[in-house]
Amino acid sequence: MESIIRKYMEEINMNLPDDKIKALSEYYYEVINWNEKINLTSITDKIDFAIKHIIDSIFILKLLDIPVKSRIIDVGTGAGIPGIILKIARSDLNVTLLDSIKKKTDFVKEIIEKFNLKDALVLNKRAEEAGKDKNHREAYNYSIARAVSGLPTLAELCLPFVKINGYFIAMKGENVEEEVKDSEKAISLLGGSIIDIFSYELPMGYKRRIVIVEKIKPTPEQYPRRAGIPEKRPLK
Repeated sequence: MESIIRKYMEEINMNLPDDKIKALSEYYYEVINWNEKINLTSITDKIDFAIKHIIDSIFILKLLDIPVKSRIIDVGTGAGIPGIILKIARSDLNVTLLDSIKKKTDFVKEIIEKFNLKDALVLNKRAEEAGKDKNHREAYNYSIARAVSGLPTLAELCLPFVKINGYFIAMKGENVEEEVKDSEKAISLLGGSIIDIFSYELPMGYKRRIVIVEKIKPTPEQYPRRAGIPEKRPLK
């Protein structure tokens, strides 16, 4: 797995020290082992995992100039993607990994302990609940989501965590135009403004987009709405 990761890192013109490549490889095997007990990912093939999970996550660091010791929250982290991968690649980052499913946060906690990752916090909560918590509301430089939910829903779940002048990063597939159009009013209501949409291509030709939303004013206190509502009734 190390040679596979190294190969694809070279293809995107990025370098990581050998110890970090080794850690990412070991992380893959931990995911695969746990995947036999709980559903962490449907992507288990080494090449697919390297490209679609590891390289896709690392690409954030290629596209964005994230300052040292930035505070990041990974909303709906699942198996720790992209949060754990970013933390392994950039040990200086302060990363919070949020997921509502306890089995998944148990896995992420074990990874943090096993890899001795400092400044990494795991939260077993729904985003709607954590977004109202004064310890986390408007406390982060970056909120990242790599999820299947539509952009209006993700914005309501993620923007409340972001400080003024911070950013919400939505990792999406190739076709986001309709989602972006549908989300513009919601994002504005929540205190954000879409400032860029990056298009990039992973090895093997997989196309991805990243939507960058800047937080320009506080999110109104009533958002996020109670659990489940952002998904059922997205803001328009």
